[in-house]
Amino acid sequence: MLKFSLRGQFVRGGVSKYCRRHISTPLNRSHTRATRLVSVTFAGLLGGSTILYTHKKAQADTPLDDQIIQQQRTPLSSLLRSYAVYTMCSMPVLVDNSPTILATLVSIPGIRLITEAFVRATFYAQFVGGETAQSSVPLLQKLRSENKGALFAYSVEVDEQEAAGKRYVKEGNSQTAPSHKRIVNEMITCIDVSADFEESRGVPPSARRTWVALKMTAMLPNAQSLINYSKYLVQTRPETPFVPFPGCPHTSDLSVLEDHKYPSDISPLTPEDILALKGLHDDLVRICSRAKERGVKIIIDAEYSWYQPAIDAFSLSLMQKFNKLPDASTSQPSWTFVPRIFRRPNTNEYPEVQPLVYATYQAYLKRTPLHLAYSLAHAKANDYALGVKLVRGAYHPHEEAAHISPTSPSAIQHNAHPTDMSSSSLAISPTGESPVWHGKHLTDACYNACASALVKHIRDDVRNTCNNKHVNSTAPRHNPPTVGVLFGTHNWDSCDRILGCLVEEGLAVCERVGPRSQEVIKIREELGDRLAIGQLYGMSDALTNSLINRTASSAPLVIKYVPYGSLSDVMPYLSRRAIENKSVLGSGAAAAERRRAGAEIRTRVLG
Repeated sequence: MLKFSLRGQFVRGGVSKYCRRHISTPLNRSHTRATRLVSVTFAGLLGGSTILYTHKKAQADTPLDDQIIQQQRTPLSSLLRSYAVYTMCSMPVLVDNSPTILATLVSIPGIRLITEAFVRATFYAQFVGGETAQSSVPLLQKLRSENKGALFAYSVEVDEQEAAGKRYVKEGNSQTAPSHKRIVNEMITCIDVSADFEESRGVPPSARRTWVALKMTAMLPNAQSLINYSKYLVQTRPETPFVPFPGCPHTSDLSVLEDHKYPSDISPLTPEDILALKGLHDDLVRICSRAKERGVKIIIDAEYSWYQPAIDAFSLSLMQKFNKLPDASTSQPSWTFVPRIFRRPNTNEYPEVQPLVYATYQAYLKRTPLHLAYSLAHAKANDYALGVKLVRGAYHPHEEAAHISPTSPSAIQHNAHPTDMSSSSLAISPTGESPVWHGKHLTDACYNACASALVKHIRDDVRNTCNNKHVNSTAPRHNPPTVGVLFGTHNWDSCDRILGCLVEEGLAVCERVGPRSQEVIKIREELGDRLAIGQLYGMSDALTNSLINRTASSAPLVIKYVPYGSLSDVMPYLSRRAIENKSVLGSGAAAAERRRAGAEIRTRVLG
């Protein structure tokens, strides 16, 4: 059982001695308001740039900052871009109104091209890998040369207006989101490009570090079908005791899609929803089948809580199918006279890459400790490997806003009146209570407790695998892991805790290497297909480089989430990146990122 106190302290255990230490709904604003904010933006950039030439030296925020800045020779143009982007991300009024500003500017004749060029040269270049999968390959090569892997994603997201079933305006015309079938086909292409890249390098399956992420909301004609399905599941699935909303998935969740009769008239699901969801399931199986053939891991991204029950249902089904573990009774030929030396697992049934499919667990959800414990037990009882991507969560402001009720703490804090409650709220929680923690310290405690528990499960899995190889000489040569974890975090403390836990649990050792006796954490080879740490491309590069400098492993330990797509397709992603920056880079972290870039720019320009 995962345990942590609500004060953010671990109930059990401590920090290793080796460890050192949310998109706002667009508001209707006038062109004057947008123009004023844009003016403030450029004024802020101009004023902020003077910091580069002040006599005050930027101080390092972590012990390795100076070393990282010296070692990572980033082009000056990239440093200037990073400085500009992080300056803008540190202006809350600009970030909160960025969707409105962009929508206003692109609607003004003559300004649209200038606006798109500005976004392309700043946020797009900072956070996006390229227009297409193939054009992003040079970035994959650059990352690998720096000992970094990639979580590759065709990044078409659903914003709040689309989530509500509304249309968006583009070039003066009302359009729906891009064709979901085209998106599915692009994900197949993404898998092929990822596999081709790894194969060209001769990397064995267990050491491959180009994975593919997908978002289910982009794979339907209308994301409302996922909301309706989530409502249906909340109403009908067996309850999991003590697990708060959105609960836990059940093996019977997809039965409604397999029945030949449609739900009753009172069901939130329509015949159109059923048809769309069946198509989604078929497409997911197609994607995972291709990933299995090519040896590419699939990471299913989490989304808003009103989608999550449906996403969980599909994720569980896919893991049970594609993460199936070999069994001695089924993995060997049925002919008893076949010599033992020729007996092998059926590699057509059991992929070389395991776990193949990962689900995302959001630490800001109150359910996550119990949900994760349930998932680990369910996977063990049903003989499939559990793939876990552990993140804090990127939708906190929306979750809080959507779940405001007259009696909730948020409503009391905002003096909300019953008549102010929007009847169009997307929240589907049976109690109306927000599913997320109300304080960041609670989210941090939840994340760290879950991370610690996952490392212990990895330890047990490694031990069991080693024991099986030693005791049972007839055990299959390929012993796939029963758990795999991607720790997605931009938090220095969490990363230090994870590394410390690896050392404490015997999964890594600290050694002094080099003429300066630098301490390096050497990670066991068995963790190659069991553990990775990830950050978003364009964010927290100092943390990424620090992890690389402090560790040694047979495969890249750190991967960067690399989205790609045309500027118009990834605009919702860029808007969320700006808001997520405001959250991730709070408490002075944005200023720290700015200082790091500024310090190196000064060094390059002034010497």
